Amino acid sequence: MRRGFLYTVAFATGAAVMAGELSASRLVAPFFGTSTPVWALLIGTVLSSMAIGQLVGGRLAGRSAPGGAGPVRLLSGLLLAAALLLALLPVVGRPVMAGAMELMRGGSMGTLAASALGVNAVLALPMAALGAAGPVLLHQAVQSREETGRIAGRIYALGTAGSLLGTWLSGLLLIPLLGTRTTLWLCAGGLALLGMVGLLRGAGRVAGAGVVVLLLGVGLALPQGPIKARPGAIYEAETVANYVQVVEDGTMRALYLNDGYAIQSLYPLDGSLPLFDVWGYYGAAPAWTVGGVPQRVLLLGLGGGTSARILRELYPSAEIVGVELDPQVVEAGQRFLGMPTDIHVEVEDARAWLARDASRYDLVLVDAFQFPYVPFQLCTHEFFRSLEAHLAPGGAVLLNVGRDADSYEVVQALAATLSGVFPVVRGADVRNGSNTVLVGSRHGADEDAGLGALGLGSRDLARLSRLTPPGLWEIDPSAPRLTDDRAPVELLTDIIVLRSSLRLLGLGRGPT
Repeated sequence: MRRGFLYTVAFATGAAVMAGELSASRLVAPFFGTSTPVWALLIGTVLSSMAIGQLVGGRLAGRSAPGGAGPVRLLSGLLLAAALLLALLPVVGRPVMAGAMELMRGGSMGTLAASALGVNAVLALPMAALGAAGPVLLHQAVQSREETGRIAGRIYALGTAGSLLGTWLSGLLLIPLLGTRTTLWLCAGGLALLGMVGLLRGAGRVAGAGVVVLLLGVGLALPQGPIKARPGAIYEAETVANYVQVVEDGTMRALYLNDGYAIQSLYPLDGSLPLFDVWGYYGAAPAWTVGGVPQRVLLLGLGGGTSARILRELYPSAEIVGVELDPQVVEAGQRFLGMPTDIHVEVEDARAWLARDASRYDLVLVDAFQFPYVPFQLCTHEFFRSLEAHLAPGGAVLLNVGRDADSYEVVQALAATLSGVFPVVRGADVRNGSNTVLVGSRHGADEDAGLGALGLGSRDLARLSRLTPPGLWEIDPSAPRLTDDRAPVELLTDIIVLRSSLRLLGLGRGPT
């Protein structure tokens, strides 16, 4: 029974580590995003804290002989400490991150950095406790040198099996269906039950387990409240891929994903079309094809359907296909943002779907980028070659690329890569200062159909005529050409973010 308890602890701690790590990633997503640097910080925190915990656990375990009650009490105490800290993670972390983001928007980057370190410290504490449990249970399970390898192999295998279950169960079921807070509390409840089993005996064990179950039930029954409070929020959801939020201000509804730096989709409540900024370029895009009014349009990154709505109303005869990774983003678009019901929607990764599609399109719009980071697989030479193969004669590809004021590193990298596939690359800076649109085609501007050939009403034509038309883009010869093998777009973005942070702190332009 003693070894059975220890093996159970090995399995449970493995599951708790991965469930805690995945839950932490969803906890920070509404505030800091889901970029590779965020993941690197989280994984680094987990690994470093577990390593420290393992060192401490080894020293603690060595102070008592195996087989006694001392190591079991120590192990139970570690499980209870990890349970308490995991349960506190959503309670403490979200208010800290929310306050930090407000201060950051006011220019206090130091507070943002301090909050990031603070949240990671909160995550590090339960991970260190779980790491310390490993050497303690191994020390307790091994009774003789001859059985060390056999027992250690079982413990390591059970820990890995627990990690697999924690990954699959939390990532595929618990977080999408129940949410981050509930997942963390269920994980904490399981650890607390094991801690009570090891710490108490007889009737005390039953009473302790009852208290844990009661507290867990009360906690889960409490109202969840909003994940990320924002004035005017009317909808939010945690999905496998995103944190989704729809906000209404009385005149507009806006869709935000994850950290919410940028509006992903927009819906004016008066029913008008938002023919300004990036959305205006979507409406004007057929003007930069040879054929003008499009017959078939492909939208990679459908989002809440703003681009689809604009194209449907301006060009009602066009067949529109939209590809979106997240089904709940599509649901939000259909419920709140006026997504047309007569477009063909594919819920899948854009590149994977494109590899199977054999159709050709007059116009392809790519808007799958989540500011400030760009999915590398959607900006490489190989991806643009695939787009070119799907383009009908005289067609054009339009990319929406985020930037920060005069920081064009990512824009230039995409333009340079695009020029390796399309003979003509044009671009225009959107007036909001945060976007640049790039247009790739086989034809030059002299063959464009132009706005006048699109059959638009006078009001829509006047609004689109105010946009700065894309001109031949001057490509920086030092810009990297991105490939599936090497696409350092996140490194380029990190440099931009760091430069902006240093500028806010009054430390000049920062790194180049």
